[in-house]
Amino acid sequence: MEATQKRMKTAVDAMIDEIDRKYLRDVQKKMFVCSSKCCDDKSLSREDVESCVDRCNTTMKGAQMTLEKELGELQGQLSRCAMTCYDKLVQKYGPDPNKYSESQMMSFNEQLEKCVSGCADDHIKLLPKIKQRFADSLR
Repeated sequence: MEATQKRMKTAVDAMIDEIDRKYLRDVQKKMFVCSSKCCDDKSLSREDVESCVDRCNTTMKGAQMTLEKELGELQGQLSRCAMTCYDKLVQKYGPDPNKYSESQMMSFNEQLEKCVSGCADDHIKLLPKIKQRFADSLR
């Protein structure tokens, strides 16, 4: 299981790094430049400057929310897939793992690992589409 989790984490981290480099840094730079300009007009009240800075942050906040939503959905789908693997094996071997023989337990764990690994592979294949939807959301 650890190898599968590591493979999934590595793939997601690589996607997030690419999104950061390709998209988020530009959005963040624009946010900082915009926020800086809010401070140029010394005649503005503190509240007006805060409102201006908040408006500058809107795109970045939206981008972060979009990415968090996509990653949350991916995590939920992956969890449901893994749970389906577990449920199928419980149906095959019985509801009480404490009653499994040693060979049944080994077989259960091997099959669970294989199935969950398949879930990870399927969800890693979804990452390019997630990245594309994120990019499209910034346009």
